[in-house]
Amino acid sequence: MEHIEIDQQEYHLLLKYLKIETGLNFEYYRQRFIEKRIKARMIRVNCKTLQQYNTYLNKNIGEIKKFVDGFTINYTFFFRDYDVFETFQDIFIDGLNVKKGVVSSNIRPSANKLNKFRTKHNYVKNQMKAEKASSKPEASYIDLFIFLNRLLLYKKLMGSRTRENEIKIWSCPCATGEEPYSIAMILDNLEEQVPNFPKYQIIASDIAIEAINKAKKGLYTDDSMKEISNYYENKYFKKKKLNFGYMNEISEEIKNKVDFVHEDVTLGHKRRQKYDVIFCRYLLIYFNRTNRDKFLKILESRLEDNGILILGKTETLFKEFGSLKQIDSRNHIYIKSHSKLI
Repeated sequence: MEHIEIDQQEYHLLLKYLKIETGLNFEYYRQRFIEKRIKARMIRVNCKTLQQYNTYLNKNIGEIKKFVDGFTINYTFFFRDYDVFETFQDIFIDGLNVKKGVVSSNIRPSANKLNKFRTKHNYVKNQMKAEKASSKPEASYIDLFIFLNRLLLYKKLMGSRTRENEIKIWSCPCATGEEPYSIAMILDNLEEQVPNFPKYQIIASDIAIEAINKAKKGLYTDDSMKEISNYYENKYFKKKKLNFGYMNEISEEIKNKVDFVHEDVTLGHKRRQKYDVIFCRYLLIYFNRTNRDKFLKILESRLEDNGILILGKTETLFKEFGSLKQIDSRNHIYIKSHSKLI
């Protein structure tokens, strides 16, 4: 692959043609990343030069779909970065003031942790000041994170179970559905056990229609199940025999909790609503710096005040970006806040 030459004129012609045919905004991505995907397809269809590949692409309509499917990043599995989902669950358990008895498998927070969060309002205020005065660039204590976001949850939980009071969550990009379904399993598990659990809506979007179609089917290999607990696997999955072997089929109940949208999010989001939580993990690393900032503004505009943005473990905005302030450096979580305290 490293020996393939990429002619820049042919490269820009290719991107222009692909944008016309697909409507996708390929120029948002790092050139090295795009070139790597181009070379992979060139090798697959036995083209020695980019000019040959451009000719091949124009003559073979099916190649456009194959290029787009190969271009997207679909490496994912259920509960990827387990501690991120544990933190997400902590927000709801604390916001709902659940004292005990909630079955949450291996991501259940300890009773000591929950009691600590409920009695530390004054401590958190002092901790915020201490963090600001210290040499650390951001507030990284998980109790500070819970405290700030319980304000958001309490506002939602005080109302009735109506559309206006529901908690809105967006998973972008969602790939083949493992991330939004992980979110849905956590919330469904809590909803079964907690009286008056708030209504919630999970939107999941991706650039690849093939990934969206796979997500809607809800069939997964054992590789996607490698970090899921036995509790969630037994509760929400069953084995399904196919012609080529067995797959893990997620329950219809969980599938019905996620609304999938096919879109190129760099062009904007198709839904008009704002969100309380946005998961956007392992996408920014593929953007160049200028377009990364443009896309972050899209995400920022889609967050409610005091809403949270969760990035991937290899992505960071450092201390802040616009109104996005880092509140958990370990899990790369940000809150949309205009406060000067953070």
